[in-house]
Amino acid sequence: MKRALVGLGGVLILLTLTAWYLVSGFGCEMNTSGCRTVRLDWSRDALRLVVPALAIGLGLIVIGLRKKPRRRDPDA
Repeated sequence: MKRALVGLGGVLILLTLTAWYLVSGFGCEMNTSGCRTVRLDWSRDALRLVVPALAIGLGLIVIGLRKKPRRRDPDA
């Protein structure tokens, strides 16, 4: 279960960054003057969409890597 959470978080982060790059590239292509290189869009609107997905992915990784606290043995 823990490996699945870490893997799912990693995939979510990877897909989010890939989508962010592709959407930024699409915006560059829609520019009438064109672009030489694709730069990530750091505007407030773009970050409003990207940051929550990255935070969820990071949260899944943290939950997957967190260790369970050990219970004290009642007989000890």
